[in-house]
Amino acid sequence: MISDRQLSILNAIVEDYVELGQPIGSKTLIERHKLNVSPATIRNDMKHLEELALIEKLHTSSGRSPSELGIRYYVNQLLKQTSHQQEKKIQRLRALLIENQYDISSTLSEFADELSVASQYTTLVMHPNHNKDIINNIHLIRPNAHLVIMVVVFSSGHVEHLHLASDAPLSNDELMKISNFVTDKYNEWNNYHFEDELMSFVNSNMEKSFIENMLNTIDAHFDNQSNGIYMGGKVKLIDALNENNVSSIQPILQYIESKKITQLLDDMSNSEINVKIGHEIESSLSDISIVTSEYHIDDRLKGKIAVIGPTAMNYQNVIKILNTIW
Repeated sequence: MISDRQLSILNAIVEDYVELGQPIGSKTLIERHKLNVSPATIRNDMKHLEELALIEKLHTSSGRSPSELGIRYYVNQLLKQTSHQQEKKIQRLRALLIENQYDISSTLSEFADELSVASQYTTLVMHPNHNKDIINNIHLIRPNAHLVIMVVVFSSGHVEHLHLASDAPLSNDELMKISNFVTDKYNEWNNYHFEDELMSFVNSNMEKSFIENMLNTIDAHFDNQSNGIYMGGKVKLIDALNENNVSSIQPILQYIESKKITQLLDDMSNSEINVKIGHEIESSLSDISIVTSEYHIDDRLKGKIAVIGPTAMNYQNVIKILNTIW
């Protein structure tokens, strides 16, 4: 347990270390924060914080750096404070969707870049799961004898063009009839009634096979898309690492480019802001932190955001930014 004054000192050490990038001594704390206590009192409080492993002495100088445990303590207090604050939500994604003519991929890529500029860290934006979206319409177009293009229109305004290889000799009228049936019944796919309705609708095994191929193609496409990640400010991750921890850049990039980051975002599934620090992410990742949250395209369609930076991150600014996103 630490006193209010010791908590203030810990907070000051974390914030000064983030800003200055070097160990913080009692003299620096007194000068920067106008503390109305003696240097001896500050040193005693710092000694207590060191005994609790919240700060550590890495060099021969009198300065102290926040430990991973100390940063966690600081972040927990920060999250507790911000959970009671009602920030004005900014629906930037809606504006970006309109600007990009409802192209979600272009929108999320631009969104990731904007977040990176605002936070000054690397950002990841995960593609939303379209299984939660509603399909308003499916149109079938046959450009040649071997290909059918499915134009899938969602309630969010997003449109997908999917290619379906098929030699089935179906007329335009038959394709329209099938597209109307699938549009109407898509949400019942995998429902035990669907197979009966499908059998009563189709006139041949060819039509049945074509419709099943359609549905499987749509599901496979959206399963792949749900793992899609858009990155902004990749170079900022390298810039944030100094000569002491630059060797950690390879495992960090490997982690980001693997499916582990997707799993982490899925596990941090609630709408609140979450923070993972250093070894909390993975044993080999002692030098970074990941702050995650949700974004909304509409009430149903949601995705995940991650801001990645050094453990000495400006958590206050990052959490404030994420707290304004709807």
